Formats: sequence, C-alpha cells, structure tokens
Amino acid sequence: MKLIHRRQALTLAAGAIASPGWTQSEWPNKPIVLMLGFAAGGPNDLVSRALALRLSDQFKQQVIVENRPGANGNIAASAVARAAPDGSVFLYNSSSLALSPALYSKNIVDPLKDLVPVNGTAALPLVCIVESAFPANNFREWAAHLRANPGKFNYGSPGIGNLAHVAVAIILKANGLNAVHAPYKGSSEALQGLLGGSTQFQFDSVNSPLSLIKSGRLKPLFVTSSQRSPVLPEVQTLVEGGSKPIDAAAWQGVMAPAKTPVAIVQRMAAEIAKAMSTPDMKNTLAAQGAYAIASTSEQYASFFADELDRYKKTVEDLGLKLD
Repeated sequence: MKLIHRRQALTLAAGAIASPGWTQSEWPNKPIVLMLGFAAGGPNDLVSRALALRLSDQFKQQVIVENRPGANGNIAASAVARAAPDGSVFLYNSSSLALSPALYSKNIVDPLKDLVPVNGTAALPLVCIVESAFPANNFREWAAHLRANPGKFNYGSPGIGNLAHVAVAIILKANGLNAVHAPYKGSSEALQGLLGGSTQFQFDSVNSPLSLIKSGRLKPLFVTSSQRSPVLPEVQTLVEGGSKPIDAAAWQGVMAPAKTPVAIVQRMAAEIAKAMSTPDMKNTLAAQGAYAIASTSEQYASFFADELDRYKKTVEDLGLKLD
C-alpha cells in the first residue's frame, strides 16, 4: 500500500491537469480562499491566518481564511474537492486529513484522488494539559494517577478522529492506561470544557493553549516531541517521563482540488515555501512553538503518502474504527 500511495501522490503532484489557458503569470486574478475545516482560534487557524497575510502580500491579491468546521475537517475537504480547479480555493489541512481514510470505512473525500498536495506548512508537538490543581506535574505522575483511577477521567479533543484524539488513544494503550474520550467541535471548545471541569485532561497542539498556560490557568505536563518545546522549556517530554517513544506531532499543509493546473499548484507551492521561510513567519511560528515544514509539492505528496500508511497501521494496531 505504501508504494501505491506514494506513486499515486507523486503522480497527482506532478501531473495536475495543465489547462492550456492558464499560466503562472496570469494567476491569481481574484481573491484566494484557504478553507479550514476547524473553528477559529484553534492551532490550524492560528498558522493559516499568519500564512494568509504573507501570501496576500506576495501575490498582491487577498488571501482569505474561511472556517468551515465539522466532521473532523471532512466537510471543508469535501467542499474543496468539489470546487472549481481554478486556483481560487485551497484546503488548509491538518494531519486529520491523512487519518480519516484509516478511521472511516466510507470516506467523504479520498485525499489522493479528490485533492492534490500543494505544500506542507508547519508542525507542532502536542502538549498534555490539565487544570492547575490537577495532582500531577509530569508524565510519570499523570500515568500513576490514571492507573489508580481507570476509566474515571475524561479527556477532551477537537473531535472524533482528530490527531489529538488518536494520539491519546495511542499513549493510553502503550502505557496500559484507560480514560474516556469526550469530543468537542474544535480545540477552543474543548479547552473550555477542560477549564469548566467537564474533562480532566486534553492533548492539544502546543500553540492552542499557550496563553492559558502562560497565565497559569492550565498546567502543561509533557510534550509528545522528542525534544522539549522552546516555548515550554521546563516541560518534560514523554520519554523523559518514562513512556515509550511515540511519534505524535501535529502537522499542517495545503491541498488543491484535483485537476488544478500544474502551473498553479507549483506557483502556490513556491509561494508557500517563500512565505514560511520569511523572518516574520519564522518568528510567528517560533512564538507558537511551531516550525516550518514547507518544501515542494512533490515532497509534500511523498510525505502525505507516508503518513497515510503510518496512520493506517497505527489505527489497525489500536483496533480503532469510527463507523
């Protein structure tokens, strides 16, 4: 499956249908929409809006972020898949787009058939957060608390099948722990559930709860990356806390409708890479604890195919299906 996925992805990235009437110099000639499948204020929204500002400046044409939340990003993905392939609408996707095919028997969108990879944008570690009074300060203490209270704690997520849901399932299973999933309609809503006491812990991209952590309203216990986060240097990693290494970084990127002209795909990919490498954008990402992963459309296609296969194996190992 891995070889098939990669071949399919690279074919789409390199062979988006080139319409004779389109050239890079003629595009864009109207505003561009980056459609985002999650609510405003979440981790993807924060990066996408910063990127939209940079692209607007580079294109001398307005780039707008449109939030269309629901179905773990699949509503937005479906809308973009049906959109005219003229470079006016793109999907700002999260890693959930690569998770959905593994989680659902009937997908709304086939990401490598209905869409074409344009470029990656950013990646962030996940952080486990709790209320400030929670009786744990790192992974080891958190795990001991859950082990002593199996099934008695709820954890929030931005939605069923989101990486912040699946990553928790992976970590719980790997460490013999048990807790109850409580899905919300986006990261911001899930954070409110945590602050209100409906849930006892949550995993989120590090940029999403950062202001609440800095203000002391929430307490970070550990991050899922192999290295400590520069914005949370005192917070241990999973491995430092005694867990097995687990790859659970959240990543983001941009996809276009299938059959989008190759000239547009390549131009958009180049402009994203340029935007993500600017000092302003690097500073914006660094302040959020994120880092750029922009490369080329071909490299993003290969990366996306690898992630499809990795998530498929992970979901099969967990026995996790959502339909």
